[in-house]
Amino acid sequence: MYRHSRLVGILGCAATLAIVGCSANSSMAPTTGSTAAQVGATRVAHYMGTRYAAHNVVPNVSGILFTYFNGPVLLNPKVYFIFWGYKKYGDPDKVAKLLEAYAKVEGASPHNNDYVQYYDIVGSKTNYITNPKKQFGGAWFDNTNPVPESPTDAQVAQESLNGVAKFGYDVNASYVVATPHGHSSEGFGTQFCAYHSSVQQGSNLVSYTNLPYMPDAGAACGANYMQAPKDESAIDEGVTIVEGHEYGESITDPNPGLGWYNFEYGEIGDACAWLDIANDTFGKKSYTMQPMYSNASESCVQSYSP
Repeated sequence: MYRHSRLVGILGCAATLAIVGCSANSSMAPTTGSTAAQVGATRVAHYMGTRYAAHNVVPNVSGILFTYFNGPVLLNPKVYFIFWGYKKYGDPDKVAKLLEAYAKVEGASPHNNDYVQYYDIVGSKTNYITNPKKQFGGAWFDNTNPVPESPTDAQVAQESLNGVAKFGYDVNASYVVATPHGHSSEGFGTQFCAYHSSVQQGSNLVSYTNLPYMPDAGAACGANYMQAPKDESAIDEGVTIVEGHEYGESITDPNPGLGWYNFEYGEIGDACAWLDIANDTFGKKSYTMQPMYSNASESCVQSYSP
C-alpha cells in the first residue's frame, strides 16, 4: 500500500511542480532510463534545491520525525568519486582535490556520527549504520567517455555503472558522478544543486549521485556563503555543503523514499538545507557544512553523540 501511494504522490508532484516542489528544499521525480539494459528501469531521483529555494516559510525546523520505510541503508558507508571528463574539460577551482581531501577525513567525524542513530531491519534483525574512519573508496578520472554538454539522468546513471565496473560493486557505497566545469545537467543552479538516485544492475542496487560542478552555480549552490575555512576556498564552499548533504541522504535513504523519509520535508538533509551553515572540523581539517537532522533530538545538528 505504501509503495503504491508513494509513487502516485511522486508522479503527481513531479507533474505539477517539476523539479522543485514536493517540499521547500527538495523533490523526488521519476526519471526514465536510456535504451541500455543496465539503466532501463524507472528510477526516482531526489533533488537538493538551491539556496534560494530553501525554507521560504519555515526558518528553522524542529520537532519532526523521519520514518523508516523498510528499504536498505548504507551500513558501512563508503564513497567513490567518478570525475567524469575533469581532465579534458577542466577543473579550474580544484574541486577534485577538495572532494578527495574531504572524503579522506569525514569518516568517524562528529558530523557523520549523526547517521549512527538510523538503521535498517532485515528479517527481525535491526542493523545500525556505522561511522568507520576510512570511508574514501577511491577516485577515477574517466577521460574515455565524452561528457555531454547537459548530461541526462540516464547518462549519469550509466556513468555510475561505469564506475562500478572500475571499482567493483560495494553494497555500502555511494558512487558520485562529478561532472566537469561547463557540463552540468539541465536545471543545475536554477532549480537544484545536486541529486541522488539508484539504479538496478542485475540483483545489485547501485546508489549514485549526480554532483555538478558546484562553483559554476555561484551563490545559488553555496559559493562565498561565509568566511571560508583554511582548507577550502570561498568559491568552493558549496562543494562540501552539497556533497555532505547528498552523502548523508545516500547513507540513510539510498533508494529514495524507501529508507528514512518524511513526506513533508523529504530526507534528513532537506529539513536542514541551507540552515545554520558552519565551518566544521574533521580532525585537523575544516570544511563548510550544513547540519543534518537528528531524530534523537528532533532538530538539525552539526554533531551527534549516542
